[in-house]
Amino acid sequence: MRNWTQERCQFENSVYRYTWPLGMVRAVRNSLRRLRVRGLAGGRGAASAFAPGDVVRVRDRDAVRASLDARGTLRGLLFTDEQWATCGNTYRVATVVRRLMDDERRLRPIARTVTLEGIDCGGPSRRGGCGRACPLLFRDEWLESSASPPAALPVPTAFVTVRPLDAIRRSLDAHGRRDGVLFDPAMARYAGRRLPLYGPVGHRVATWWRRPRKGLFIIAGARCTGSILGAEGPCHRGCSFLWHRDWLEFDPGARGAGVSEA
Repeated sequence: MRNWTQERCQFENSVYRYTWPLGMVRAVRNSLRRLRVRGLAGGRGAASAFAPGDVVRVRDRDAVRASLDARGTLRGLLFTDEQWATCGNTYRVATVVRRLMDDERRLRPIARTVTLEGIDCGGPSRRGGCGRACPLLFRDEWLESSASPPAALPVPTAFVTVRPLDAIRRSLDAHGRRDGVLFDPAMARYAGRRLPLYGPVGHRVATWWRRPRKGLFIIAGARCTGSILGAEGPCHRGCSFLWHRDWLEFDPGARGAGVSEA
C-alpha cells in the first residue's frame, strides 16, 4: 500500500511535500477527487481528430481569439502567452492527450487535445512558464491539417550522459530521492545514454520547499510516460523529468555553452 506522504510522480514531488496536519487533509481530498474523476467516461476524454505524426497548422491569432471565452480559455483550457507565437506556423503532432494529472494533482479526462513536437511552456526564449518545459496543450479547434513542411526546431548542441543505474541508485535515500528530488523508475531507461541537454531548471520552478545542494537539469525529449501511476494512470501530460546534477556527466561542449554544473 502506498504511504499517504509519498508523491505519485515527480511532478507532484517537485511542487510541494505534505506537512502535518495539512498534508493529511490534502491527501484525503485528492484521493476522493481521484475516485470521482476515475468514474467519468472511463477516465479518458474523446480522442483528437489528429494523430501523432500528423502535420498541423496553428490557426491565425484572430481565429484562435474567436474561440476563447472571457477568461482566454476553450473548454476550460487556457491558450497561454507562449502559445501565441505558434499561430500561423506548422508542426507535427507529438501526442494525443486524453487523461492527465492537473495542477491540483487530480487525474481527469481531457478531450480532443494534442501536444506538438518541440512546443513547450518555455516558449521560443525558453524563459517562459515555470521553468519545467512542459508540453503545451492544443485543442483541436486551434489546429487545422496542413500540407506544408513543419517549422524548423532548434537543434540542441549541449550533451550530457546519464550515469549508470547502479551509480544513481547509490545516490538515493530510502525513499528513492536525491536532495528531495524523486528518481522516477521510468528514468532508468535513459541510464548510460548520451542525450541532448535542454538546460538547467530555472527561475520559477516550484521546488521552493527544498533547494537541492546541486543544480537540476532537463534533458531534451526525456519525458514522463505516467507509468509510475500503474493502475491509477494513465497520465498523458508528458512532464519533463528533473535530473539531479549527481545523475549526469557533462560533455565539455555543455560547459562551453554556458551551462553551470553547480
